Amino acid sequence: MFFPKVFTPAVMTVAVSAAFLTGCGGDNSASNTGKVSMQITDAPVDGAVAVYVKFSGVVFVAENEDNKEVIFDEPKRINLLDFQNGEVYSFLNEVELPAGRYNQIRLLVDTDENNDTVIELADGTYELTIPSGDQTGLKLVSGFTVNTDETVSFTLDFDLRKSITVTGNGEYKLRPTIRIVDTTEAAFISGTIASGLCAADDQLAVYVYEGDVSQPEDLGAEAEPLATASVATDLTYTASFLAPGEYTLALTCDADLDDPEVDDEEFGSGTGFVFVSEPITVVAEQTATLNMNPL
Repeated sequence: MFFPKVFTPAVMTVAVSAAFLTGCGGDNSASNTGKVSMQITDAPVDGAVAVYVKFSGVVFVAENEDNKEVIFDEPKRINLLDFQNGEVYSFLNEVELPAGRYNQIRLLVDTDENNDTVIELADGTYELTIPSGDQTGLKLVSGFTVNTDETVSFTLDFDLRKSITVTGNGEYKLRPTIRIVDTTEAAFISGTIASGLCAADDQLAVYVYEGDVSQPEDLGAEAEPLATASVATDLTYTASFLAPGEYTLALTCDADLDDPEVDDEEFGSGTGFVFVSEPITVVAEQTATLNMNPL
């Protein structure tokens, strides 16, 4: 998340992205149903004390246009910063859906006059607007299949470092970057950061890239990281809810200077990073350890 050190407004833009969930079998007969469970987690953002978003429901957009709408009895107002480092919020629990293919998920945002979707900073609380949120909600263009008598469970990972923008007029906007991960297959990477890698007043962040990456790029670059993780005051970090596979991790001491809209030459070709890992392979339901020490 790019906040200038004196909170001078800057213009940034981030698009919504989502991973692809797959399944097999199933049809859309009304007599055949499965279930969906969904939870929310967050990659934290620098400078924010709280980020509240108020949801009124979810729409599952079916391939055969027989959509399923789930409206909450009471809107769910969630502080996304409460769910970091593997902590999750149970958003839906075994909601019954007709078996078959679904092409999209829409998170319906409650945009009532109370302005309950806000960002809290050290110097005050500001309205957090969601472009087109009151018309279409947050659209996750991703596919998944619900099989008869089975439960699909996945986690929505909001990456606020890549999602919150500040306009030239000082208006805060939420254009979420959201990954969808099969919860039953989720893997984690955690470790410690050596104290000598960054100065005490630096803003540390760990960037996570798919595959073997020798020269990591910054936010906003064509090959930007898949996900980010903040570093706690005790110099520990956790990269949460990753699909099984191979990843490269890089550490920057200047996360507060990385504008997610700009392919910044300062970060280009790995120059903005003080540590780049060897590729690490993670497997489902396990946590791999990767400690970062001076090379």
